[in-house]
Amino acid sequence: MSDKLIKFKQTLDEHHQWPCPYVYKFIVPAESLDRFKEVFASEPLSFRQSKTGKYTSVTMTSTMCSADEVMAVYEKAAQVPGVMSL
Repeated sequence: MSDKLIKFKQTLDEHHQWPCPYVYKFIVPAESLDRFKEVFASEPLSFRQSKTGKYTSVTMTSTMCSADEVMAVYEKAAQVPGVMSL
């Protein structure tokens, strides 16, 4: 695990008491939105399209039990082409 990921995990553990709701925000290119929806089909998602329609902002709130679970969701999202995590 890289130093950056270790630091992120430490920060998550310092700021959250598990289990707790965790809010994810992603920016998804229009051409990847269907793939993103497939990957997170079982999660409650809300969408907001950009003015130009090139991107969609996606918000997802899930109850997470650990920093490792949070990081796993980010890794899963990274498999979708062009996704940006906020």
